[in-house]
Amino acid sequence: MNIFHLSNREIGLLIYIAQKHAIYHKVEITTTEVAKVFNISQQSASRYLLKLAATGFILWESGPRGSNAQLTEKGIETLHNLRFELEKAIHPDKTELVLCGVIFTGFGEGKYYMSQPSYVKSFKKTLGFVPYPGTLNVRIGANDVEKLDLIRGSFPKIITGFKEEGRSFGDVLCYTVKLFDSDEKAAIIVPRRTHYGKNIAEIVSDINIREKFNLEDGDEIIIRYSLKRS
Repeated sequence: MNIFHLSNREIGLLIYIAQKHAIYHKVEITTTEVAKVFNISQQSASRYLLKLAATGFILWESGPRGSNAQLTEKGIETLHNLRFELEKAIHPDKTELVLCGVIFTGFGEGKYYMSQPSYVKSFKKTLGFVPYPGTLNVRIGANDVEKLDLIRGSFPKIITGFKEEGRSFGDVLCYTVKLFDSDEKAAIIVPRRTHYGKNIAEIVSDINIREKFNLEDGDEIIIRYSLKRS
């Protein structure tokens, strides 16, 4: 989502709704309070809420017993994108984010998903390489988790999900990175649905990263992410 396509009021309303903890669950919200906070009429408040709901940024239910709202994935991603753009605005000379993390063995799901023909085809088309079957799991250091959040709010390349043999495979967001100072092709991937926490980065490449860099569980790895749009 390009935040520059949204009006100031729409962005402000997304921020306000999120501040009421609507990222995690539905919260009570009325056109009366929105009108008061934004100094607009109740009709205008209703119109903005309806627009955000119609365009998929929020879920909004209005009825005789009250109204409630909750941000959708699209709405949450928009706020992450806003955060990323503000970081670039505040630090315009910053050209990359550098993260340090520790290698660990995951659940083994990466190999299964990276071996799905439809994913393989999409990765080749979108990232320009066929991923090695499996992901490198990296636990990002506490000092760099904020940077990982910024990356997730930037400009991903999207691998579209699909259905196969009655099973749904979700979208995957991809962020091209460099490992150490190498030019090997690699990307952080963020499945729409993941069992890992927000401090975990899953990395794919066309090589076996562990073998290439002689890495074992507990070893540190440096991840570099360019802030320039590709």
